[in-house]
Amino acid sequence: MSIKAIILIIGFSLSAGMWPVSIQAQTENGRELQKIILNNREYYLHVIQRGEGLYRISQKYGVSMQEILDANDDISESLKVGQILRIPVISGRNRTDSEMERSREFLYHTVEKGQTAFFVSRKYSVPIEVIYQHNPNSERGLVEGSILRIPMEAEQTATVDRPATTTTESQQPTVDADYIYHTVQPRETLFGLSRQYSVSVDEIIEANPALRGGVLGIGSTVRIPRKEHTPTPGEQPSRILQSDDFVYHTIQNGQTYYSISRQYQVSVEALRNANPGVEQDDLKVGYMLRIPRPDIDQQIVKMDVDQDDLYISHRVRRRETLFGISRQYHVDMETIKKVNPHVDFSEFRHGITLRIPKDAWFARRTADVLQPEVVYTDTTDGDVDMITQFGDCSVNRELGYRTPIKVALMLPFSANESNRFFSAGSDSVQVSRDMRNRVNRSRIFAEFYSGVLLALDTLKKKGINIELSVYDIAASGDALNQALRDPSLKETNLIIGPGMSSELPNLSAFSREHKIPLVFPLSNTNPDIATNPYLFHVNTPDSLMFDQMAGEIIRQANGASLLVILPNEQDRQGNRFVQVLKRKAALMGAGSLNYTEYKLGGDDLVEIQSLINREGTTYVVVPSVAEADASRIIPILSGVKDKTRADIRLFGMSDWLFYQTIDPEHIHHLDGTIFRTFGLDYNDPLSNSVLRKFRQWYHIEPHAVAPYFQNSSPASAYSRYGLWGYDVTSYFISAIAQFGTDFDICLNRVTNDQVQFNFNFKRTSNWGGFYNKGLYMLRFRPDYSTERVPLREM
Repeated sequence: MSIKAIILIIGFSLSAGMWPVSIQAQTENGRELQKIILNNREYYLHVIQRGEGLYRISQKYGVSMQEILDANDDISESLKVGQILRIPVISGRNRTDSEMERSREFLYHTVEKGQTAFFVSRKYSVPIEVIYQHNPNSERGLVEGSILRIPMEAEQTATVDRPATTTTESQQPTVDADYIYHTVQPRETLFGLSRQYSVSVDEIIEANPALRGGVLGIGSTVRIPRKEHTPTPGEQPSRILQSDDFVYHTIQNGQTYYSISRQYQVSVEALRNANPGVEQDDLKVGYMLRIPRPDIDQQIVKMDVDQDDLYISHRVRRRETLFGISRQYHVDMETIKKVNPHVDFSEFRHGITLRIPKDAWFARRTADVLQPEVVYTDTTDGDVDMITQFGDCSVNRELGYRTPIKVALMLPFSANESNRFFSAGSDSVQVSRDMRNRVNRSRIFAEFYSGVLLALDTLKKKGINIELSVYDIAASGDALNQALRDPSLKETNLIIGPGMSSELPNLSAFSREHKIPLVFPLSNTNPDIATNPYLFHVNTPDSLMFDQMAGEIIRQANGASLLVILPNEQDRQGNRFVQVLKRKAALMGAGSLNYTEYKLGGDDLVEIQSLINREGTTYVVVPSVAEADASRIIPILSGVKDKTRADIRLFGMSDWLFYQTIDPEHIHHLDGTIFRTFGLDYNDPLSNSVLRKFRQWYHIEPHAVAPYFQNSSPASAYSRYGLWGYDVTSYFISAIAQFGTDFDICLNRVTNDQVQFNFNFKRTSNWGGFYNKGLYMLRFRPDYSTERVPLREM
């Protein structure tokens, strides 16, 4: 497969005339910070990363959003990735490392006209005494434009920037025995990383299969294979910061204007003009100089020259020093050491022969460092992606057409009667112990297989050629290991299975070894997703969706009231969702969301009624997954709506759909919304076409596991998993037919209409597998209609 490189340019810019005399590079908690001075005030320079907003940045530096806006009168609140912000350095708050850490314990609120301490305490749900405690004299009244410190809860400050429920690369360690974990910075490339860590590009891609697609996302984590001489992250390897107009050079010990001008092949005069006010004889180590880029570009040429044309030879005389030689040739000492690795400079003496770089050496080195290698392209949402194309998403004309797609279906059709399939919630597939015969025990997998056959027939009519091999890997015995010894299995293009999470590790290891895509279709437990880049997890547990669900709730409720009915202490899943929701409210709804929590236990009807906004809309979230609690709360909310006539809109959990003790009329009355990874839309023509065909083939009614608010008992007279098998088979075989064996790097271009799923597969990391983050909102309308609405990407 050919390697394609696409080259675009993106630059960092500041307002004209606003660049300071110099920039100083500092570190804070091991992370490089850059300081500038403008009009005798100190600022941090912050380059905006993907997903950052003013609120998140203000929390990072311990300032208010208004203080950032005041320091950047040339920007709006609509931020772009790669944009540079000036962050005020404030003594007592964020000037030192300790101040920076301490400041993150607080939110910083800018007082607006008419606001009182009571208003602020309600807004942030903290007692008014706490406001007074952390803001002396605030009890005498608030001054418009002043800054208040609002203490944050520990769980909000600890993980405010990232969802805590997903398994992502950001949760991996920085270093382990086999890999170094590198966070991608703006303008970094795979080639640059290979040079920085002394490994080949192929080795990096082998350790990070996701990079075959060519996307090196800013802020993502890349694992670098460790070698004997691989530098560690603490060594701070040098990188070149570039913009359209300038290269920014960090001054090293012993460097002069002349040596720096030679290094970048620019004139001293041009260097001086680009850095007005910098004392030529007093260059401060660690500060940065601007190097005019147009002059550099005129010098960047690839030169085919001999070694003799790159260096001159200098024999060290008595009493000569390295410092004196560097001044004689206007080459800094570190460069001389670098080009003379054979010399022991700790025993510098006369008679040693040194190589001194000529202008040609500097020109070649500049060309190597500054040659563009990477694509910078603005995406539709204003973010920036860096792309070096290694994969190929050209249309496949071979696999599935000239040669068949080989698919292996590996399920326990003879499930062991004593084995309970899963135990984690109603979303899981379950095999009951009281099944009376073998047919019932294997019914789940037989239903799934019926959908597979239906999909194969549809694909065949589209001209796609498929060879299906079916393996009965029974829950007991050595059936799976026997199947893995089948030589033909190594030649398959796709494996669907197994049925049980206990069987996954062996099959996943086989998939990883032979680089075969493995679709894990039914279980919501996946022990291998973090380590197998060829693994696709279809039935994602709700906990991995919490961030999306919370984001959509805050988006809808923004500008209105949001009431959260807290679950009991034993409801771990419900309480985890509350924490995610609170973080999202802090990030997305600051200043425009009236967020309130209520704990059941008093006169609930009266107290909830007092919290309802009768003038506007109140969005109520009930995150409890306990059937007894949900069945108690929902009628209360329905009664509150009857009494107040208020506009109440309910958000509930997917587990509710299986609870027979919930009255569906209450959900409709409350204009309820439930998030779900799958569901049927009987108004969709494609869905109805497949449903009709399923009924004709199997003379049974297919459902998305169960009709709403009914038990999904295996004894029910309908097919629960037939459409599941149809969607999985249709999607993945269509993907292979469209893009061949590299379909995993082309998922955003796969076209396939699912009947009950909204597939949207995302990798957990550059070296991990995929999980399905496609969600629907099931909306139960007051007119008793039900809508299935795909949840859009945030």
